[in-house]
Amino acid sequence: MRNYRNLLNAKRLVIDGALGTELENLLTSSTFKPSSSPLWSGQVLIEDPQLIEKVHKSYIEAGANIIITSTYQTSYKSLKKYLNYSDDEIYKLWENAVIVANNAKSKSINTEDIIIAGSIGPYATYLANGSEYTGDYGDITKEELIDYHTPLLKFLINSEGIDIIAIETIPNFSELQVIIDLIKKYDTKQVFISINCQNSENLSDGTQLNQVSEYVSSQLSDKDENFLAFSINCTDFQLISDIIPKFQNFPLFIYPNLGYEYDEKTHLFIIKEHKSIFFSSEIKNWLKYDNVKAIGGCCSVSPVEIKQIAKLVNDFNEENK
Repeated sequence: MRNYRNLLNAKRLVIDGALGTELENLLTSSTFKPSSSPLWSGQVLIEDPQLIEKVHKSYIEAGANIIITSTYQTSYKSLKKYLNYSDDEIYKLWENAVIVANNAKSKSINTEDIIIAGSIGPYATYLANGSEYTGDYGDITKEELIDYHTPLLKFLINSEGIDIIAIETIPNFSELQVIIDLIKKYDTKQVFISINCQNSENLSDGTQLNQVSEYVSSQLSDKDENFLAFSINCTDFQLISDIIPKFQNFPLFIYPNLGYEYDEKTHLFIIKEHKSIFFSSEIKNWLKYDNVKAIGGCCSVSPVEIKQIAKLVNDFNEENK
């Protein structure tokens, strides 16, 4: 199994951008909107997998090295609840997400440079109530969180088409603790764990980021071969420069959103205005930190922005050979 830490030490990488919101943009003339389904991009995977492949391919062409699968919203429990899928149907859908990502990779010129990351979303995706941004899971037990995450994690561990695993947008400290326990329990592929921040001081559920950093440092280190990196995603990019200094003890991936407000009633993202030059200056600042190993984007970050990021990252790599 390839050790991706060596690659991170050799150069900075580029992560892809939004999947759900990019699909929304591509489906403007369609009566179906991903945000109208609790499965979001997972619903598109069911109805039009070629469109998922098209988005993956657009990010590869824009310069992304890490392509994240469309399994974020398709947990075992979600597919049981919303579609009443059988186990065979669930595994077939997950496998199709892997196939679609690898199809996009196979059409790339430099396939060795493309890493397929199997995505696992937070418990919030099952609730489908916007709790990615609050971390409010109600009265949930550790055992319930373990049961929720284990099936997809095991599948991705055993999938030949998956290079690394991305456990993303974690808004809840208890869930983060469970995830760390799970990756220590299983002989997983290399994993990066990504959290969602309320502001520059707090996790979405209000937990202090300093507490989060101390906990992760106490549980994971370079000696844990399956721990690839810690990460921040789905957080306003203008907050990132104040968050990075709190996470200096391990490799860090950064893939924020462009800044928006989420309307729980309409399921729409109201995007804040931003200027390209300001976005670029922020990226340049993140690259100054030695532990920032990969940069990409989340909600509302399109291939246009990923191309911009790739140019800045590649220029940095050339200047620092």
